[in-house]
Amino acid sequence: MRRMIWTQNYYTMKIAIVHEMLIKLWWAEKVVENWTKLFPEAHIFTLMYDESKVWKLFPKNKIHPQVFASKTQKVYNFTKKQRLCLPFMAASIENFDFSTYDIVLISSSGFAHGAITKPEAKTIVYYHAPARYLWDWTNEFKKDNWVQKWIKWYFMNTLFLKLRQWDFIASQRHDISLSNSKTTQKRIQKYFRLSSEVLYPPIETARFAKKIETQVETPFKNYYVVLSALTEFKKIDIAVHAFKNISQANLVIIWEWDERNRLEELCERAPNIVFVWAKYADELVSLVQQSSGLIFPGEEDFWIVPIEMMAAGKPVFALKKWWLTETVIAGSTWDFFYKNDGSDFIENFIKFDLENIAWKYSEKNCRTQASKFDKSLFENRILGLVHW
Repeated sequence: MRRMIWTQNYYTMKIAIVHEMLIKLWWAEKVVENWTKLFPEAHIFTLMYDESKVWKLFPKNKIHPQVFASKTQKVYNFTKKQRLCLPFMAASIENFDFSTYDIVLISSSGFAHGAITKPEAKTIVYYHAPARYLWDWTNEFKKDNWVQKWIKWYFMNTLFLKLRQWDFIASQRHDISLSNSKTTQKRIQKYFRLSSEVLYPPIETARFAKKIETQVETPFKNYYVVLSALTEFKKIDIAVHAFKNISQANLVIIWEWDERNRLEELCERAPNIVFVWAKYADELVSLVQQSSGLIFPGEEDFWIVPIEMMAAGKPVFALKKWWLTETVIAGSTWDFFYKNDGSDFIENFIKFDLENIAWKYSEKNCRTQASKFDKSLFENRILGLVHW
C-alpha cells in the first residue's frame, strides 16, 4: 500500500521530482519550478546540477544526495560539458533509488523517463520531447559536435543505436504519459508507440501582462526580439542574416549559449542588431513589453516564449511549423515565413512589420489567446493526476 496520511482534503505522499539537467534556467525548468511550488516537500533528482547557475530556484539542500554520487554529475563537475555526459546518462538515471517514493514526477527531454520505480508507485512523465539528437536530429547533432573523422562517426553511430534501443525500452516503464504539445504527442506515438495526453506547460501569463515600470535601456526605441538559447538548432543565424539586410527594423537578441561567438561575428557592421545576453525577472519582462514583437526562425515541439510574448500583447513572426500553429492565430497574433532556409524571410517580414505598425495584431487578441495557456490549467491537471 502507498504511504498516505490524511490531511485536510487530500492525501500527502512521498514525492520525487526528476529532471534531466539543472545546469541552466530555460523553459523546461519552469515545469520543474512549478512542481516544486505545488509539492514543496518533494525531493529533486537530476543527472547534472550546477549550483552556481540554478541556486535561486533550486537550492542545493533541495537536491537529493544521490545526485552528487552519480557518474554524470562527476563527469560534469570535471568537464562542465553536458554532452560529454551522454554515454553515462542512461546508466545514471537507472541507478537512482526511487523505492521509497509513492509518486515520481518526471520532466523528460531525453533520459529522465528511464527512472526505475516500484510497481506500486505512480510514475508520471511529462515529455518536452523525445530526445531530438537520438531520433530526427541525429545528423545535425553529429555535425554540431564536429564528428568528422570516421572513427568518431563509428563511435557516435554505435552509441546512438544503443541509446535508441534503451530509449524505447525506458519509455514503456511509466504509468502516465503527458505531452507538452500535439507535435510532441505525435513524435511519442511515432518513436515510442505510446499514447499520451496533451498538457501545455505552465505559463505565467499574468507576469508578462503586468506593466513593468522600470525599463531596460537598449540602443533602439523600436525593436523586435529574439529570445532563445543561441544554439545551432535554433537557426538564429537566419534572423541575423535577414536583419543585416533590413535597414528599417532593429533586432535585440536575448540569451546566450554555444553559438554566441559565431553569431556576434555575423553581426559585425550591423548597427541594427545588438545582444543583451541572458535576462531574468523584471528585466526580461521589460524588454519584452518594450518590443514590437518576437522573431523565431527555428522549430520546436513546443515553445513557451510565443505565449509569453502574446501575454505582453506582442505578436510573433516565425517559421510556419507544427508547434506554433497550436499556440497562435494566423493573421491575428502572428504571421510567418515558410522556407526552412529563410530565403523568404525578408519579403514576409517586411509585410508583417508594416501590418504590425498599422496595429493589425491587437494587444487584446494576443492577450486573449495567451490566456488559454495559463499555468492554472497545468496545475489543476497535475494535482488531479497526483491525488487521484
